[in-house]
Amino acid sequence: TMDLLLRRYGAEISSPSKAALSDAVQKLFHEDLPGMTEGDYEEHGAASLRYGYDDGPMYGIEIARSGKASFEQWADQDYRRELSPSVVRTVTIKEALELWLMLSRGQVVHVKKYFT
Repeated sequence: TMDLLLRRYGAEISSPSKAALSDAVQKLFHEDLPGMTEGDYEEHGAASLRYGYDDGPMYGIEIARSGKASFEQWADQDYRRELSPSVVRTVTIKEALELWLMLSRGQVVHVKKYFT
């Protein structure tokens, strides 16, 4: 399996720990850098977690600073065939972390239930 966290400024972490996921969510929702405007934050306003298999399928949850979360399902790692349209929900910081933790553990069934 493949488990990859894409932090909001582009850093990638393979097989992220619970602490790495928590840190990414905290900084996504609450980062306060000197001199940054909301427009600056929106330019890099989302982070995502992907979970999948070498031969497919692949799943992803992208979470935006605004709390919008989208769930995607693909037949393969090359994004050639979407298995179903992405689903968007608004989440809290706690829900964002719970969703990423579930996906990182391969609990795709639970993630799908959340987005239905």
